[in-house]
Amino acid sequence: MARTDIKSCEVKVLRRLRWMAMGVGVGAWAQRRVKLWVRSYTAPEIATRAAKRSTQMAGRKAGEVRTAFAEGRQAMRERETQLREQIDPNKYPPPVHYRPGGGR
Repeated sequence: MARTDIKSCEVKVLRRLRWMAMGVGVGAWAQRRVKLWVRSYTAPEIATRAAKRSTQMAGRKAGEVRTAFAEGRQAMRERETQLREQIDPNKYPPPVHYRPGGGR
């Protein structure tokens, strides 16, 4: 009978030890995750993230604006050519930068 009491005590101690080890592991993992989360909301980190996002957004918007300007210039040139042809193509030749091979 004494032998079984010792064995059951050992089992209880091993269970407690296992759960204690798991608790320490989970606690260390949770502490690390919380520290990373808190660090991500410090002023320098927020400023860095905001700068990166604004740079990305500005790059995208700048490309869209350049494309819109290019399309607008092309439409303006086409419309001016139509108007010049309606008036008199010989009296008002297209400007140099509109001619193929000239200007831009």
